[in-house]
Amino acid sequence: MTTTPTPTAASGSGVLFDFAQPQSVSGWSSVDDSVMGGISKSTTTWADTNGSGALLFSGLMTTEQNGGFASTLGPADQILGQAASGAKALGVNAIGDGRTYVLQLRAGQSGADRWIARFTPLDKPDGTTGNLVSIPLESFAPVDRFLRPTTPRAPLDPASIVQISIYLIDEQVGNFRLAIKQITAIR
Repeated sequence: MTTTPTPTAASGSGVLFDFAQPQSVSGWSSVDDSVMGGISKSTTTWADTNGSGALLFSGLMTTEQNGGFASTLGPADQILGQAASGAKALGVNAIGDGRTYVLQLRAGQSGADRWIARFTPLDKPDGTTGNLVSIPLESFAPVDRFLRPTTPRAPLDPASIVQISIYLIDEQVGNFRLAIKQITAIR
């Protein structure tokens, strides 16, 4: 299931990540298909976007040499689950490039449970605030570490989220650019 932008944030939102300041991207890092012999290359940096900040995930994704993914991984943090507790959806306020990205959640007591959902943010900001994509929790599917579908150990509990990552997959080759302003829990 791919989600599309919604015009405004729902009331009762809790901020999981706010990338307003350069230090807010500390702990985020790029991991690409080079770990498997591919040659995709991405960077995770901070960028000023029309007077406000964003985590900028950009680079070149290719399927050459058995490649085919680029990702940025957030820091593992038990506090994420506390902030996401009771959420019905996650909101990603971002400016995209027309591509569909994957939001991955690591959850569960050990953090070994993985859940993904696809989202496609608009490529032009709504005013200066970006575009909010609301991703309902029930749209997340359980996967293994290679993002293949699997049977979950238990239903996704937002209170057990310990890490958030963004992937570009699905043979969407070429240069890419995703500017994320905020990730929120929507109750």
